Amino acid sequence: MKKFCYLLSILLIVGSCSALKNSYIPNGYDPGEEEVNIGYQKIKKKDSTAATAKLNVERGSGYTNIYEYLQGRVAGVEVVGTSIRIRGDHSINSSNEPLLIVDGMEVSDISDLSPEEVETIDVLKDAATTALYGSRGANGVILITTRHSNR
Repeated sequence: MKKFCYLLSILLIVGSCSALKNSYIPNGYDPGEEEVNIGYQKIKKKDSTAATAKLNVERGSGYTNIYEYLQGRVAGVEVVGTSIRIRGDHSINSSNEPLLIVDGMEVSDISDLSPEEVETIDVLKDAATTALYGSRGANGVILITTRHSNR
């Protein structure tokens, strides 16, 4: 009788775990099919070797500026006020700010950008960005795509 109860409890646990697993994964979802913007093109995340993070910004998030939205959402990205650091300080003499690109154009400030206008934020965090952007990308790159951009 003990063996029967033991087997029954194992079957119930396994069954509930598989049902739980299937309820959270949409049919046909493949995490490797997610596309990441690497600057000059979009590639599948599973094909990328760069350290990247992608945020899909939802409308009605309630945030007033993009700095508030970024705070605490990406590992290795520190936001203090209107200052962004990716993976710590890299330079003693020059700026430690990342390269900011909005809809393919380099900008110096994103404080006037509302999270309601932003569709996606891609953060490039490693040495591969230096290969793409040269010394400008040495401190990381933040690629912002707005909702009204021409694709």
